[in-house]
Amino acid sequence: MTLEEIIQNLKDTQNKSDAPTEYEIVLTDAFRFLGFQAKTIGGKGDTDVLLTANIGKESYKVDVDGKTSKNEKISDAQINWLSLKDHKEKNNSNFVVVAGPGFAGGNLEKRAKEYNVSLLTTDELIKILEAHSKYPFTLLELKDLFAEAGYLTEQVDDLLSQNLVRRSFLEKFKTIIEEIEKLQNTRLGYFTFESLAGREKIQELEIELEDIENIIQLLRIPFINAISEIDKNKFVFTLEKRDLSNTFFQISQLISSRPLITTTKVISEEPTDTKKDVEQIDEIEERTIGTKYYKWTIRGTSLFATAREENPYEHSCPVDHFKTIMSKIIEAFENQNVINNDIIYQALVDQELSPNRVFKGKAEEYKIRMILGVLELEGLTKWTGSLRPIEYTLDKPLTDLIKWSNETADKK
Repeated sequence: MTLEEIIQNLKDTQNKSDAPTEYEIVLTDAFRFLGFQAKTIGGKGDTDVLLTANIGKESYKVDVDGKTSKNEKISDAQINWLSLKDHKEKNNSNFVVVAGPGFAGGNLEKRAKEYNVSLLTTDELIKILEAHSKYPFTLLELKDLFAEAGYLTEQVDDLLSQNLVRRSFLEKFKTIIEEIEKLQNTRLGYFTFESLAGREKIQELEIELEDIENIIQLLRIPFINAISEIDKNKFVFTLEKRDLSNTFFQISQLISSRPLITTTKVISEEPTDTKKDVEQIDEIEERTIGTKYYKWTIRGTSLFATAREENPYEHSCPVDHFKTIMSKIIEAFENQNVINNDIIYQALVDQELSPNRVFKGKAEEYKIRMILGVLELEGLTKWTGSLRPIEYTLDKPLTDLIKWSNETADKK
C-alpha cells in the first residue's frame, strides 16, 4: 500500500464509529510503514494493534488502541483505562498509545498521564508518515515519542524538527559535492578540508568541519571510492556525479534484497564547461547578522523559528527545552563576554532539557542555534562577525536578557 493510500484511508476511516475495525487495520498499515512489525488483533480483551520494534537490546512493544468518532473528538468516557492497563500487561508491552481523530479536554490528559498512555491524533500520525517518507525516523526516535504520556503535540513538533535537521544533511551532502568540484577545477586541481570549509556556500549552510569530514570519509569507503587522497590532506573527487548516484542506487538495491541492475537509467546532467569561470567569485550581499532565522513565534507550548526567506523551513523547540537552554546561555554570559553554539552545547551534554528528557546531542544542536538566532532577532545579542564559529556578544544588559527569557517562557 502506498503512503498516499494509507493517508487517505486514515482520513476516511477515523470518523467511522460504526466500523472501528477499518481504522484499526489502517493503523496497522501506517505503523508498518514506519518500520514496526505491526499486527491487527482487536476483539474483546486485547489491544487493537500490537507493534514490535526489533532493535536488539533496545527492542520494545507498543499497544495501539484505535478510537473513532463522528464528532472528531474522543472523550474520557470512550477510553477504558483499566482495560488498556490489562492489555499492556497481557502483551508485556512497554508503551500504550490511543490514536484517534482528536481528543476532548477536561480530565482526559490527566487520566492519560495517570495511566501512562500517549494520545496521538490522526493528523499527527499523518505528519509523521509524511516526514518518514522523506527521511526515515529511527525506531529509537519513535520510542522516545511513545515514552511521553498525554497529548503528543509538542513532542511531535519536536520530532519533526529533528527530522528536518537530518534531512538538511542531504542538502549539505549535495553542496559539498558541488563545492568539491569547483575547488578541484581551479589551478590547484585538488581540495583540502580547510579550503572546502572556507567556501561561501559551505558557510552559508553552516556546514561544520565535522560534517565535511564525515562526508569525505563516507566517500572514501573502498566500495564507494569516490575520493582519493593524493597527498597529505589533499584530495580529488574521482567519479562523475551520475556514477556516484548509481553507486548509491546499487547499494540500496542490495539492502532491499533486490537484484542489481546492470543497465540503470540515470538522470544525468549535461557536461558543464568546468574551465569557464571556475575561479570567478560570485558577488554576494554583505552579511549583516549571524543567524539564518528571520522570524519566530510561540504556538501552544513550543517556540517556532523560520529560516531562509527564499526557501523557508521551520524549526521548533518546546518551551521547557527553551528554559534549559536559556539558563545555559545566561550562565555563559555571566562568565564571559563572547559566546557561541559550541559553548552552550558542551554545557548541555548529559543534561536534562526537561524532566527525564536528556539532551540528544547533535540531533538537537539546532535548538541552540535557533535560540541564539532568536536572541539576535530580538536585539538582545549582537553577532561579532565571526563565522567559525558564529559568536555573539550582549547588545543589551544581561538583566534585560533574563527578563525577556522569563517573559517568553510564561507566554506558553
